Amino acid sequence: MKNKIPLIIPENDINLRIFRLLTIIDKLAYTQRGNLVINIDRLVIFDFLIRNPYLLKQVLSVKNKSSISLLKDEFGTVSTLFPSKVSLVDIQSTREIIKLMITYDMLKVIEKKNELFYISTDNAKLIIKQIDTEYCIRINELCEAMLVLRSLSINELKKIINPLVKGI
Repeated sequence: MKNKIPLIIPENDINLRIFRLLTIIDKLAYTQRGNLVINIDRLVIFDFLIRNPYLLKQVLSVKNKSSISLLKDEFGTVSTLFPSKVSLVDIQSTREIIKLMITYDMLKVIEKKNELFYISTDNAKLIIKQIDTEYCIRINELCEAMLVLRSLSINELKKIINPLVKGI
């Protein structure tokens, strides 16, 4: 096996991950009352749901919230039916990307009650506005659907998601 071909997972591309995380933070950072929402745990969970719209649809239906329509490639495959649980708890890779985004002035960190919350900077908002692809439009649609999940605690989110994830 001298010629090992690397397995490339497009959703793990650094540029796509940065865009996804920036969009999540930009759209979901505050509750309707203006309270900060996005900490590292919630960011990882929301990113997991964005990458798994089939699962997001199930989570929304469990909470009897508005539903989303799925695109052809978002259901019916092994990866959509059995997403990896590892990415639901992979805080370290998200932390590394957060450091990178802070370095490039895309994120601001706010400490409140001994917890770190993330908000997007003007630089990040400019980056988000400049990117206009079908993928970006879909990420925005999914974030809009997730607005109702901002008020749930991290434990509540995990209690809903864990039984639905049938992957490894």
